[in-house]
Amino acid sequence: QPQQVAWPHCCYKGMEREQVVEVAILACGAPRRGMGWYHAKQLLEGRVTGAKLTDIVEPFFLTTGKETQAGQDFARWAAAAEASGVRLHQFVAAEVPVPQVPKLAVVCGRTVDNPQLVREAIDHGFSHIFLEKPGAPTVKELEDLDAYAESKGVPVYMGFNRNFSKYILAAKEHLGTVPAGSSLLLVNKNSFDTSEALDECFERNSEGIIKNMMIHELVVLISHFGVSCDTVRDIVIDRNLTCMETRKGFSDMSKIGLSIVVKSGREFKIRLDRQNGEVSEAAVMVNGEEAFRASRPDPEIAKVATEIEEAEPGIMPYFAMQDGEYIVLKQRVVDHMLHGQHGSVPDGVATLAGGIEGLRLADRIATAAAAAARGRNQQL
Repeated sequence: QPQQVAWPHCCYKGMEREQVVEVAILACGAPRRGMGWYHAKQLLEGRVTGAKLTDIVEPFFLTTGKETQAGQDFARWAAAAEASGVRLHQFVAAEVPVPQVPKLAVVCGRTVDNPQLVREAIDHGFSHIFLEKPGAPTVKELEDLDAYAESKGVPVYMGFNRNFSKYILAAKEHLGTVPAGSSLLLVNKNSFDTSEALDECFERNSEGIIKNMMIHELVVLISHFGVSCDTVRDIVIDRNLTCMETRKGFSDMSKIGLSIVVKSGREFKIRLDRQNGEVSEAAVMVNGEEAFRASRPDPEIAKVATEIEEAEPGIMPYFAMQDGEYIVLKQRVVDHMLHGQHGSVPDGVATLAGGIEGLRLADRIATAAAAAARGRNQQL
């Protein structure tokens, strides 16, 4: 194990803008499908100012998965990345050069694998971690990871890009102008619109719709609206909007609706569907009537998404829809490494504390959903 360098949180403070943050992607994934791949794509295109992609770690497609079709696709894409100066590695500890300057690890593996990947990155000498959501399968694992990172003095930021969604920020602003008893409705739909796509969704996201999909909305409520487990009074599952399925041995909900009522009396409603489009909405309700609604995509986002999908046929639609949010999130982290204050957090960026609270709330919702499932309902 390499000797760890005790980097201060913001090692570049006071340097000129031409200084860059070196970045490594840990668990890149397949082209057009892996979150790590999309982060790498944006970095290679130079769209994150002050960041330079130097290393890609891919433990599957560079080893046992290299003969698969996805592995061959990865090899073609990775060859171009390597030609641009990016180093390719199968594993972190044995191959990645020990960082000699502050360096960001972007961790994008399977949820079950990510805690170990973060520990390996910290032990290897990475000074900052960007961890994709939800970070770990359980609250305990994420708490343990938080304690480990803190003991090593390494800040961990989480990839909750929806904190920067225009439709969320617009709804938050409007909610601040209406009576206290008003409510907020959050809607999110995916585009796994064929039986085969939904089968793959259930398998790839086996942590379930609550921890894989709803975690976005939960962290939004925590980050922007002050919701926490301590403030929640009631969680009510809408059985008519919730459907449990078993697909290829994986059981999960393909859609779910619920209401969260906090102690102040304000109600937050969430409606999720794995199918029926790639669209997200936030609506402010006053006395049961809709007073405001914002959506993603808006015309500007739709135009950009169409251009991305035309340039990358077969890309996951949500990459294209959320492209700008991923840029803003990484830019906030990089800017903070370059110019931020020691011990502070990049504005709007979720930390492990927010992720932990999100998983705690997810567990409470899962318990409520299980209780509803025991009731009489054809859908659930």
